[in-house]
Amino acid sequence: MPDVEFSGSDGNALAPAGGTAECERSASTHTAPVFEPRVLAEQARARLAPPVPDIGTAPAPGKPRFVNLPSWLWIDAADWEPVSVSASVSTGAVTVVAAPHRVVWATGDGGEVVCPGPGTPFSVSAHRRNGASDCSYTYTSVPPTGPGVPVDLVASWEWTVSWSASDGQSGELADLVTASSVPVSVAELHSVVTDSR
Repeated sequence: MPDVEFSGSDGNALAPAGGTAECERSASTHTAPVFEPRVLAEQARARLAPPVPDIGTAPAPGKPRFVNLPSWLWIDAADWEPVSVSASVSTGAVTVVAAPHRVVWATGDGGEVVCPGPGTPFSVSAHRRNGASDCSYTYTSVPPTGPGVPVDLVASWEWTVSWSASDGQSGELADLVTASSVPVSVAELHSVVTDSR
């Protein structure tokens, strides 16, 4: 069985996983090895290492968010780009690419937000310019844990995975998901009525 060489998006070689790859086969001792690109692609997929979400929120994670006021959600936009791994054997090569698809936010109160992009970091100028975020969530009540008690805000980043081979074949592989979380708390704002007389 042939040795496999792997390289990442930056072009650097990746260490072998150990053993050899079953991506070529020989029907008999008298025939040339047959290239099996999907098998090689699956092995390359196992070496993909897309980044985990670097979560940002406004209000900041250490500060409470308030019922009926939107919270901005985002991940680091610098990471929103494809990552790839290439693998080669004596009879051919494949490249496997994981492309950012969307971020699914589980908000800790049973809610969920699906954002097709990384979201926009909060700034006064962005708020004045846009008025609202392209990725946000509004808590309509305090979570069951109670006011001020932290819940996990979880970002699950979904990546679509495809492959292409040196012989012209291509296809899709199972998606990848990377995830991270931060604790956030939710509180209520109470109005105070005073006698102005």
